[in-house]
Amino acid sequence: MKLTKKRAKILAELEYLIGSECYNGNIQNWGPNGVQYLSGREFRYPLTVVNEDGEKAKFRYKAHSEDLSQLGSGYYAFGANRLHIIEGLKRVLDYLESHHDLKL
Repeated sequence: MKLTKKRAKILAELEYLIGSECYNGNIQNWGPNGVQYLSGREFRYPLTVVNEDGEKAKFRYKAHSEDLSQLGSGYYAFGANRLHIIEGLKRVLDYLESHHDLKL
């Protein structure tokens, strides 16, 4: 399916929701005067995108949906592994449109 501006905006919003659900229980939280709070912290997982020149950029906030080709390259880097989150979300939208009458 072609990546339209509407689909790109939805994909950027869905990616932001998913990327904001990361949690690390090993992060130590320290407050004023060296008081330790509960361990663990939620954080936004950075989305890596690649532009037409092959340069990488990371988004710690919502990715720009205006550049359709750059957004389509979005992935999460896990060490040597990559989760192509935007491609995965495209497949989810395609599935919902073809099997559950989602209209975009």
